[in-house]
Amino acid sequence: MAAMIVLAASNVGIPMGACSSIVGSPLRLPAHSAAPFLRRSFRPAVRAAAPVPLPPQYGYVILTAASSYVLTQWQAIQIGAQRRKYGIKYPKMYEDSEESVFNCYQRAHQNTLEAYPAFLAMLLTGGLAYPVTSAVLGLAWVIGRIIYTLGYYTGKPENRNKGTPFHFFALVGLLVTCIVFGVKQLRYLP
Repeated sequence: MAAMIVLAASNVGIPMGACSSIVGSPLRLPAHSAAPFLRRSFRPAVRAAAPVPLPPQYGYVILTAASSYVLTQWQAIQIGAQRRKYGIKYPKMYEDSEESVFNCYQRAHQNTLEAYPAFLAMLLTGGLAYPVTSAVLGLAWVIGRIIYTLGYYTGKPENRNKGTPFHFFALVGLLVTCIVFGVKQLRYLP
């Protein structure tokens, strides 16, 4: 049993000495053990990939990603202030009134969070090949989201549409950078 624990642990990268705490004492495998053969047999066929070199301009992409995080936190703080103002307690997500300004604050934040994973994935991936273009598109997305949010905060949901073209086309642009980068990685484009 103890040999199996050590064997399993060594195959996932746990040092042999760490297994002594599992089985109570340091293990010594007998010389006739099949463990060395098994260790070689169960090693992954592919080692970790070489690190991807980042272009120097990738810093712009990182700063854009950081600015998008600041955006989401600013929106969250605004919702907290509106909760206190209108007396809406957790875990209630929305106010019951259809004409609620609080609901507009909540929806602006939730809508941003709905698109946020795709935005970050495309920003960070497209930025590997097109860092400046991705950073500019990412910044357009953030600015569009601010305009969208401020429009929604008026309490009139239709005012959110002023920011929609910015963040929508920025997201489409980031999608294009990812597609072109992916196709180039497959060596289908020069």
